[in-house]
Amino acid sequence: MKSFIDRLLRNPVTFELICIFSYTFYCLIFAIGATPSIFFIHQGYQLLDNSLITAFAFTIICFLSFYFFLILESIVIGLVERVMTLGLKPGSYPTGSFTFLRWLVYSGLHLWFVNLILPFLHGNNWIKLYLRIAGAKIGKETFINTKQIFDPYLLEIGSNVVIGGHCFLNCHMFEHGYLCIDKIVIRDGATIGARAYITPGTYVGKKSAVGMNTHLRRNTVIEDGRTIMTPPGMGIRQIVKLIRDKEKQSVNELQTTSNEEEDNIE
Repeated sequence: MKSFIDRLLRNPVTFELICIFSYTFYCLIFAIGATPSIFFIHQGYQLLDNSLITAFAFTIICFLSFYFFLILESIVIGLVERVMTLGLKPGSYPTGSFTFLRWLVYSGLHLWFVNLILPFLHGNNWIKLYLRIAGAKIGKETFINTKQIFDPYLLEIGSNVVIGGHCFLNCHMFEHGYLCIDKIVIRDGATIGARAYITPGTYVGKKSAVGMNTHLRRNTVIEDGRTIMTPPGMGIRQIVKLIRDKEKQSVNELQTTSNEEEDNIE
């Protein structure tokens, strides 16, 4: 099976056919969510005449239909993704396996949704509704201000969590010809800074913080209450100097504490 699918993906003709099939499938799914909105717009168009009032009413119908389209697409795509990821468990899968092909079709649909719908939804409760439908576990009073969330069925976010703007929560990556998918767990009260990049297998503890532009490597574990951040852009020599100065400061503090304890004993 692996070699057969690998040949399909490597052959440009069969790969193009898979793409055509996938895009047709995506169009059909999006059409389901768009049909009611198109119907409302059509009904509003029939009310048009030469008056300004009917033109204004038709404009309102168009914008309300667009809003309804966003919400309905979120529900439809969330349900479809939930079905497509049934049995798709964390692990490492060869890029020529059936699981990889299945994930490839699923991720294509999700990428369409991320670029066409989510830009209008992140930062409000509708994105949390979609994520929950798609399989994510999200607590109360959590704020999510990013559209860059991939494989949401593997995402666990606690209560009172803040996800900053343009964060990248990515539950998959490729290593040495294997697709690696794993959970991302963010516990209660944690804060993820803007443009942080979170990779598969990451665990962020309670009331901990991830600084802006910080890249957490695969399987990173952040303990409760800790703060992790990437140092600002500077030369390697400057970074080494800061580390050495910090080590000297720590040694001096230990020596001072030891001397004070000796004086107290005397």
